[in-house]
Amino acid sequence: MKFIFGIGAILIGIWQIYISKQYFNNLRKQSSPLILALIALIASLAFAAFLLVYGVRTLLF
Repeated sequence: MKFIFGIGAILIGIWQIYISKQYFNNLRKQSSPLILALIALIASLAFAAFLLVYGVRTLLF
């Protein structure tokens, strides 16, 4: 069960980084304020980092 949670967290973290990269590439085309878009991007990357660390720790320990 821990193996499934670990692999799932790592895969979701990688997917989140991929989505954040696409969002960053389209950042200039958006009509939303730039500071709010950057805050959302940073929060998304922080969540991805948490998922990656959680997944690796779950698999190792």
